[in-house]
Amino acid sequence: MQRKLPSVAALSALAMCWGNAAFAQSSVTLYGVMSVGVGYVSNEGGHSSTKLISGTNQNSRWGLRGVEDLGGGSKAVFALESGFGIDDGKSQQGGRLFGRQAFVGLSNDSYGTVSFGRQYDSMYDYIDYMIAPVAAVGLGGHIGDNDNTFGSFRHNNSVKYVTPTWNGFQAEASYALSEAASTSNNRSFSLGGLYDQGPWRIALTYLQLDNPGLASGNASGAVTDDYFGAPFVLFHTSPLSNTVGVSKQRVAGLGAGYQFEKLRINGVVTTSRYDYKDGVSLRLDNYDANLSYKLSPALVFGAAYVYTNGQYSGGFNASPKWHMGQLSLDYFFSKRTDVYIYGMYQKASSAVADIYSFVPSSNGHQTAVVAGIRHKF
Repeated sequence: MQRKLPSVAALSALAMCWGNAAFAQSSVTLYGVMSVGVGYVSNEGGHSSTKLISGTNQNSRWGLRGVEDLGGGSKAVFALESGFGIDDGKSQQGGRLFGRQAFVGLSNDSYGTVSFGRQYDSMYDYIDYMIAPVAAVGLGGHIGDNDNTFGSFRHNNSVKYVTPTWNGFQAEASYALSEAASTSNNRSFSLGGLYDQGPWRIALTYLQLDNPGLASGNASGAVTDDYFGAPFVLFHTSPLSNTVGVSKQRVAGLGAGYQFEKLRINGVVTTSRYDYKDGVSLRLDNYDANLSYKLSPALVFGAAYVYTNGQYSGGFNASPKWHMGQLSLDYFFSKRTDVYIYGMYQKASSAVADIYSFVPSSNGHQTAVVAGIRHKF
């Protein structure tokens, strides 16, 4: 029987495939941030204190990012990111090895990126850049990070899709599985749209959590131990009992920023709705206006004001309010190293003051001043 030999065209195609495989580009990047400062706070549980604080201008972290070129505009991507404290060297995010992020996925220039693992939601991905503690340097997060724009909790078991960017427009959607027989027991999903081109950045986002946290009884679900404790002590349990958890949390956000030559201004409005398992509900509306101004190429001034208006209903009636102001100076020795100082004052009514990262005040007032250093690698 006569055996047919491969054609020249077939051999050429095979050689091209081998060539593409041999010359595919791949890389792994090690990166990190170390940030620490000395802080004074006027009232933590009734007493003033001075302490060394990790993560005073970005939380300290180290991580690995990887990409492999698969050809045809496709890539394999991954990220592993670990949070730690400079003050004591301990792992954060509940002691997880890669508690900040841990995902792997596929990306295509024409079709977008799909990724799987422990990831952020659209509130953080699209609005974080425009809120007071990030844009104006400080810890002036929305009270208790009630809208998760500061990214205080992440989502396990999540699948995320991000579109390509078309003329500055991008969108994303994520769904985090409960991995329980009842698929709605501790799951989450988020949606977001972003326009980022020229001087403008505009984002619209939505996040929903169903029966989140350890109170769900599902410790393998979307949101678990990092939904409990600081900075969430004011809102993640019912005001009638700290043993009663959240049945549903819904958050919507709109942010806009404009970059002038030396001045950047941002405005963010978010609303958070908590439904507790005992029938109590809470609405929190956050209004955040902030700016940063380059006094010189190396020195940046920041200022912010955040107002949060709350309303309880369903068996508990109260209308808490928080006003917070923040001022900062940030001096850059280089692109990788800077030193900073900032001060915050928060005034609360029908509630206690609680500046992010500190123990709540024993009354409605709290002042904090922090000086620190940050280094990136």
